[in-house]
Amino acid sequence: MGINNNIKITQLSPKIQEILNKNAATITSKVKNLAKDTAVELTKNTKRDAPTKTREYKKHITYKKTRETSTSAVYTWYVKDPEYRLTHLISKGHRLVVGTGPGNKVPKEVGKTKSNDYLSRNVIDAEKKFVKGVKEIIENAN
Repeated sequence: MGINNNIKITQLSPKIQEILNKNAATITSKVKNLAKDTAVELTKNTKRDAPTKTREYKKHITYKKTRETSTSAVYTWYVKDPEYRLTHLISKGHRLVVGTGPGNKVPKEVGKTKSNDYLSRNVIDAEKKFVKGVKEIIENAN
């Protein structure tokens, strides 16, 4: 549908649908690839920024494709068993308690660990890059 094409109003809707269908497959494919690239980058960045006290936690950070349809692909970032339990504690911080062993009747709280926002910071960056990438894909579809 160029500048010199003449089209009647009754032909406009089918022509628009034809153009959208032609671009939809290309856009969908590129967005699916972008979703995977985003998951890979998020995993790499969170491994880089995660706490390194034992290094075991970092080794368990990964992602997987949880669903794919003809129009979408969903990837999930997660931490494998048994280290997944630490994600909330690292991100939010936790109490430090002494005297919780057998025979100790009165545990004593001695402080709180500092929270580490490595995950939320990287998720926000990944979301911004993904949205920007999708906009670029759509703008360059023509």
